[in-house]
Amino acid sequence: MPAKNCLITGATSGIGLEASKILAQQGYDLILVSRSESKLSDLSKNLEENFSISTSSYTCDLSSMHETIKVASIIKTNHKEIYCLMNNAGGIFMDFELTEEGFEKTFALNHMSYYIVTNILLDNITSRIINIASEAHRGVKIREDFQCPTKYNGWKQYKYSKLANIYFTYHLNSILNKENSHLTVNCLHPGVVNTNIANNNSNLIYKAISSFIKFFAISSRQGAATPVYLATSSDVDSLSGAYFIKSKPVKSSNISYDKDIAEDLWKLSNDIWKSI
Repeated sequence: MPAKNCLITGATSGIGLEASKILAQQGYDLILVSRSESKLSDLSKNLEENFSISTSSYTCDLSSMHETIKVASIIKTNHKEIYCLMNNAGGIFMDFELTEEGFEKTFALNHMSYYIVTNILLDNITSRIINIASEAHRGVKIREDFQCPTKYNGWKQYKYSKLANIYFTYHLNSILNKENSHLTVNCLHPGVVNTNIANNNSNLIYKAISSFIKFFAISSRQGAATPVYLATSSDVDSLSGAYFIKSKPVKSSNISYDKDIAEDLWKLSNDIWKSI
C-alpha cells in the first residue's frame, strides 16, 4: 500500500500547524519541518498521543539554502514514499536582510525553499504537491533583480515571491505533463489569515497595519481548509496546474501565465541551487 503521509514545511505555527492537526485527525502520518526544535517536539508528541499516527521531525531554517539542501536530502533518504508535499513555510521581511549565501531573505524562504525541497524530493513524492501562494501576487511583475534587489520594498518583495510560487507551480506542471507523470501540483490563496507571518518585523508602522488587517482576518484553521482539501480530496485526484481560492480553481493574474517568465525563473532558481 502506498504511504499515506504528508510533509509540511512551517509546521509549527499558523496554517502549517492547523493543517498538521487536521491531517493527523484524518489518519495521515506526518513529516514536519520547522526552525523550532522545541515546538516540533511538542507538536509531534501531541499529535502522536491524540491521533495514533507517526511523525518525523526535522529542524531547519528554510531561509538558509545550505540547511534546506541538507535537510531535504536527509528526508529523501529517510522517506522513500511521500504521498503529499505541502510547501507552506514563508515570511514577510520589511527590512532588507541577506542570507548566509548572499540572497535576499524573502526570495530565499518564500521561493527557493519551495524550489529546492520539491526538486530534491520529486522522485519520492507519490501523488500531490501543494504550494501556498497568495492573492498578494496580483498587480506586480517580478523584477530582474528579484533574488537580491537594489531597491528594497518589503511588501513588494513579498508580492513578487507569491507570484514566483505560482510561476513555479505552473512550470513544474508543464514539466510533469511532458514526462507523463502521475503527480499533481497546485497552488492556492489561503485567505487573509491571522498568523504570525509578519511578527518578525521591527517596523512599527507595518506592525500597526498588520495588526489592523489581522483584526478582520480569518483563523489559521479556516486558512488551512484549502490546502487540506488539495491534500486529501478525490475531487482533485487528476487536476493539476491550477490556482485555488476557497477550494475552487480560479484564474490567477494574467502575467502569471507568461511561460517565458516562468521558464526564466526556473532556470535562475536551478542555477542558484546548483551553485550552493
